[in-house]
Amino acid sequence: MNVMDVARAIGLGDGSVTGAIDEADVLTALAELAKGDQENQDLFNDAAARVQHARSAGVETLDVGVRARSPEAATIQLRYRAEMADIFTDLAIDVGLRRHRDLVDATS
Repeated sequence: MNVMDVARAIGLGDGSVTGAIDEADVLTALAELAKGDQENQDLFNDAAARVQHARSAGVETLDVGVRARSPEAATIQLRYRAEMADIFTDLAIDVGLRRHRDLVDATS
């Protein structure tokens, strides 16, 4: 799975990086990438840590009780889209460099 394809799938690679995105969506996307690429697990873990330590774009509280007739509420941690797009771009570069290095080492 291509890192930038996943970024586009969650709305980070379409050229518009304004506003906020749900942190859970970003972390889920990184976890899916990690499942498909065990050799780069450390890079995905580092990217996830960057997401969790990025500046908060606020917290949104959704009243799930309105639909589910439950008093519970869900809290969504938001992160800035531009910062999340940077994380995916850096991750794509790191994965690409590592794959290139592995190819060079294999041919040497």
